[in-house]
Amino acid sequence: MSATASTSGGRHIVFATTGSLGDLHPFLALGGELRRRGHRVTLATSAVHREHVSKAGLDFHHMRPDPEDSPAFHARYMHPKTGGEFVYRHYLGPAIRDSYEDLARAAAKADLLVSQSLMALAAPLVAARTGIRWVSAVLQPMSFFSVHERPNYLPLQLLSWLCGRSPELHGRVFHYVRKHTEEWVRPVMELRHELGIADGIEQRHPMYEGQHSPSRVLAMFSPLLGKPQPDWPQPAVQTGTALYRQEQPMPPELQHFLHQSSLPLAVFTLSSAASNDAGDFYRDSLHAAEAAGMRALLVMGGLAAGSVLPQPLPPWAMRVDYAAFEQVFPHAAVIVHSGGIATSFKALQAGKPQIVVPHAHDQLDNAMRLARLGVADVIQGRRIDAGRLRKVLADRQMQQRAAALADETRGENGVASACDEIEEQLAHA
Repeated sequence: MSATASTSGGRHIVFATTGSLGDLHPFLALGGELRRRGHRVTLATSAVHREHVSKAGLDFHHMRPDPEDSPAFHARYMHPKTGGEFVYRHYLGPAIRDSYEDLARAAAKADLLVSQSLMALAAPLVAARTGIRWVSAVLQPMSFFSVHERPNYLPLQLLSWLCGRSPELHGRVFHYVRKHTEEWVRPVMELRHELGIADGIEQRHPMYEGQHSPSRVLAMFSPLLGKPQPDWPQPAVQTGTALYRQEQPMPPELQHFLHQSSLPLAVFTLSSAASNDAGDFYRDSLHAAEAAGMRALLVMGGLAAGSVLPQPLPPWAMRVDYAAFEQVFPHAAVIVHSGGIATSFKALQAGKPQIVVPHAHDQLDNAMRLARLGVADVIQGRRIDAGRLRKVLADRQMQQRAAALADETRGENGVASACDEIEEQLAHA
């Protein structure tokens, strides 16, 4: 069982996550708020995130695996068809024993374990083996794999459409999806057996029902993007999006660029994962903006920072390694991004029309949800062109819809709601 509370008077909470910054930031946001409330917070994650955790004022604990920082690794990680299989069969699955060892050590004297669903595969094993109170967190609606919603992760669009109209058909298809993916996580299931963790009547698949805590599941995304479904796990509570805000002033040169011209601005950005497999996205975006008569702000982090662009850039364009989206999105006429859940929500909050260029994993599903809301155009390919920019720029109905939904999103406080739920679970720990 977990140990007593920390000596500071608060309780000790361990978060477990891995993946990109989009997988890390929600837990930095929760950790900061829980720390403000007097608790001690440790974040168990990959070594690449050590600096981010330390800057947030939280304790860092290394939890393997660590991603290989190479174009070849990220190309496989973000492959639109085989990226999911690579993540589980070749990255997370083979490292499960290391992950378990690291997380068990981090949680040894903690009061509560909070883990990211789907990615922190060791968390259910640590919770079952040690008895520590466990909360799981779902960051995007697709991760619930509800048969009452269209499965945009399927490779055939017609089959996805048919499943979206028939929960019964979706259930039958999902049965084969489960069987197909069992091999991806076989090391996880083998370790569970070695640890003596009972499977119960029905074996719990680590990617599906096995990812959810029996005590509390935090649905940490906006109801605008996904509402509760009949087959969500019973302990699920929707808290809204937990946004991590890094309070820092806007650089003067960026501020000057945003105000220097009356030409409409297009902001181009990829998620922290997709930016490592950017290809020609930023070069094509620059050409599209020029042809559409727009200014271009290129937010290029990760390996994308090495993308080849004209030197110097024309005066109507600027590239930055990082920009706080809540600061720059309100200046945009169009926001072009890859569909990460946090970026999608920040674009909703800005009340601006969007063009989504999904790469892999949940990004297409997020993009389709934005399109159904009437605020986004979706390109199922990685090339942006001037025609798409002009189309969205002229779409008054999309602009009005985006502005209307912005007011709804601004009323959400996912950080406070999720922390309230966590503190309620601490009362039972």
